[in-house]
Amino acid sequence: MGGNIKIDPPYLENLIGKGSPCIFGSWVKRLSKIRSEFKSAEPFESVVIDNFLNKEYAEQLYKVFPENFNDWYVYENPIEVKYAFDDINRLESPLRDYFYYLSTPDIVSLFSYISGIKELEYDEYLHGAGLHSHPRHGRLQIHLDYEKHPYSGKERRLNIILFLSKDWKEEWNGHNELWGSDLKKCIRKTAVKFNRAIIFKTNDISFHGLPEKIKCPPSLFRKSLAYYYVSPVESNYKSNEEGHVEKNYRKKAAFFPSLSEGDTPNPNMEKLCKIRNERLITKADIDELFPNWTKED
Repeated sequence: MGGNIKIDPPYLENLIGKGSPCIFGSWVKRLSKIRSEFKSAEPFESVVIDNFLNKEYAEQLYKVFPENFNDWYVYENPIEVKYAFDDINRLESPLRDYFYYLSTPDIVSLFSYISGIKELEYDEYLHGAGLHSHPRHGRLQIHLDYEKHPYSGKERRLNIILFLSKDWKEEWNGHNELWGSDLKKCIRKTAVKFNRAIIFKTNDISFHGLPEKIKCPPSLFRKSLAYYYVSPVESNYKSNEEGHVEKNYRKKAAFFPSLSEGDTPNPNMEKLCKIRNERLITKADIDELFPNWTKED
């Protein structure tokens, strides 16, 4: 997921000039209620919206979601098992345009209102965003997202995750989990449901992931679209006893070995998380810390 700009300005301007269609469901008629739910949510600001897109558009996205992952990024290690794709301009138009619609001024303003984040902006790099597909045994360890964008220098502020899997059974796992800041338990679980979106603010307490291994049949995948908003960095400084010092913003996701009450810590998982916080995990890392590991483990 490199530093190439993914949102093409001329194409976006052309889309704006045509006037964005109403891609959303009826929830846009109760924005004040959505905003209130977002603000009062635990363990941090978030909201779950069913029927996020209008039915016709959601069906279009479902039909053109790729089934071939040959040219996708592949993550396969004890922390994360998933496929990812962010070259949106190679996608069929309904999927491509989803990312452009969310980048239009009217829709950016809508999510600025819901979140209360002023100066919200789209991320032209779509860094970390795009299409995600988790196979059987897929997972994503609890983590905090990067704070400072590695290319634009902006601050990541808001996540929108849209589920596009149909007829998903709850016993297959794949829930999006929001954890408390003590990392001892999950506070909120959101089950996979077609056209359901979870929107949440990203900050120093927004611990989230899908740590439970997915148990769907081998032919199925947990499909989702991820979109992230940014803003100018709020402050480069924080106070301490000695005055003001520059804040060291995360430029990479920070992973943590989540432990439910009674679980025994795994030192090797802790080491692997520290490695992942600095760089991608290699086969040599896995061979050293988890010999003979397979994604079924």
